[in-house]
Amino acid sequence: MKLTQDIVKALDSCISDGFESVSELASLTNISARSLTRHLQQESDSIREETWEMLYPLLKPYLNKKNQGDFRMTGTNKPAELTTDERILLDAFADLTPEERKTKLMEILQLAKKNNSAKQTGGK
Repeated sequence: MKLTQDIVKALDSCISDGFESVSELASLTNISARSLTRHLQQESDSIREETWEMLYPLLKPYLNKKNQGDFRMTGTNKPAELTTDERILLDAFADLTPEERKTKLMEILQLAKKNNSAKQTGGK
């Protein structure tokens, strides 16, 4: 995915608002701090798909509102369709306070990280 100014600004704002350091975000998302720093300093032109999938939920609130739909792609240049469960979760998430949103987002990311690790090791 192309690394745009909007993405760089969103990443910087996300780190400034919610994390002590790039390393803290790296630890949470399982993305190397070096990779995140390279994106912040625009030392690369693109972001790997796997990296973007981990960053997008955190960056979405910071992305330029009119372009948000352009960032979540299915690989076929068509915007992703949300399932009913995803829409329900988004509606419920919108009703939370900003602090509750951050807490729940971190919990979900940790759960996803745990599930991804289990899949990679053949566990449940």
